[in-house]
Amino acid sequence: MASNPSTAVNVMLAVHEKKTTSTDIYRPLRQYIALNYSERDAQLAEDDLDAVRDLRSALEKPPDSSPEIRRDQLHSYFKALSLIEPRFPTVSSSLSFTWHDAFKPNKKATLSSIQFEKAAVLFNLGAVYSQIALSADRARGEGIKVACNAFQAAAGAFGFLKETASLKVAAAGGGTVDVSPECAGMLERLMLAQAQECFFEKVIGDSKPPGLCSKVARQVGRLDSHCAAVLDLLY
Repeated sequence: MASNPSTAVNVMLAVHEKKTTSTDIYRPLRQYIALNYSERDAQLAEDDLDAVRDLRSALEKPPDSSPEIRRDQLHSYFKALSLIEPRFPTVSSSLSFTWHDAFKPNKKATLSSIQFEKAAVLFNLGAVYSQIALSADRARGEGIKVACNAFQAAAGAFGFLKETASLKVAAAGGGTVDVSPECAGMLERLMLAQAQECFFEKVIGDSKPPGLCSKVARQVGRLDSHCAAVLDLLY
């Protein structure tokens, strides 16, 4: 994880993206269409398949653009995977996805599973949102709002991961620890805690009543303690 001391009260944490290896997603999809429909249908689908291949290729390289552009790429690729999954029910057997653990990069898993791919993309989406939050200038009023919204969006991504793809990957007995339901749940709580910390900074800065400040601080403390305990168990 990365941290940013900022000029605000609290240090915040962002999550690094998972890394992956090159995967040929174009050829298996095109072959599936040609075999199950027709060569003509495969030709008509080539532009869409090229777009999916380009989105996948972008994720295989270190990000060289703003977190906002990376976020949009991840959104687009996840939507594409969600369309592919029901339309190509048996194509996973001819695809192989390898992803490294974000917290222990020497650990990796390879699965023929679109669910594993979706889990990794959701993880990276949460990570990128956390990076957007971390880069916000919380010393400025608008910056606190940006950070709070981005941490909430990160929590949403990790929460969706926990409730969907991570369960299916865990049921298949594969994947890396970082996309497990337990880890996704921990990261969801961490991001919610940091969103709450942003709110705490705002109420302090706005000189809100001590009772409100104390209540918010207790909520943050409970979430942080739970995250630390889960992280110790996982790693």
